Amino acid sequence: MSELRRSIGALKGRVVRELGAGVARAKRRRHPEQYRSGVTVLTVNWNSLAFLQGMLDAIRAVSPMDTEILVVDNGSSDGSVRFLQGRDDVRLLRLPVNLGHGVALDIGVAAIDTEYVAVLDVDAFPVSSGWLDESIAALDSGAQVAGAHMHRNFVHPCFFVARTKVLHDLDLTFRPVGSLAGLDRGAPLFLDVGEALSQRVIVKFGGGQSLHFFEITDALGPGPAGAVFGGIVYHNMFATQGTGQGSALDVFQSQLHRHHPELDSL
Repeated sequence: MSELRRSIGALKGRVVRELGAGVARAKRRRHPEQYRSGVTVLTVNWNSLAFLQGMLDAIRAVSPMDTEILVVDNGSSDGSVRFLQGRDDVRLLRLPVNLGHGVALDIGVAAIDTEYVAVLDVDAFPVSSGWLDESIAALDSGAQVAGAHMHRNFVHPCFFVARTKVLHDLDLTFRPVGSLAGLDRGAPLFLDVGEALSQRVIVKFGGGQSLHFFEITDALGPGPAGAVFGGIVYHNMFATQGTGQGSALDVFQSQLHRHHPELDSL
């Protein structure tokens, strides 16, 4: 009986994710003919209110006044939606259930019509007022995608910047390929969230120069507790899932205080 329940649960999850992916694809096909100047910062939230509050404050502290913020909420039940509804400087796109990180990012991108999109994980935040200028400068120098380099040859969507039109025109998706769980059973492939997107960009635009990596410039340790990429964006690795959840919020808040002491009085 327990095996049957697991099978039914897995099937239900697959159906939900596929429906969400279909919605994202349909919306991407209706991309705008013209894009407004500016940047939309996109993040996906799922029961991560404690991280979300600090992240939003940090974005506002060091980003241009006209920077837009879009939060796609993946069916949270921790008060995140109520908090977001109380902020008039944040656009909320509320999903009824958790469709997965990659699908939620696709749905968010489909709803953006500014020239640039900057994706941040909910446990990441900018540490420099030049974070968007440096990212866009990398795009102006020939890259199609710029952002964090953690492992393998792709820009990790914990910090990812691109022209929105590129994502729309190429119908690019953040969805992962394969399953980490499947690797234990000898599955041949797993591509992380956003990894297949980078590989398609490399093929389309003729090589690795189409990706601009901001490498780790400051790391906490021991272990991957957190890192600063290019001196401009901090990411608290494995904060909302995986092995680091236990102490992640304490680490995140200490780094927020370190990089943004001005926020302590808010």
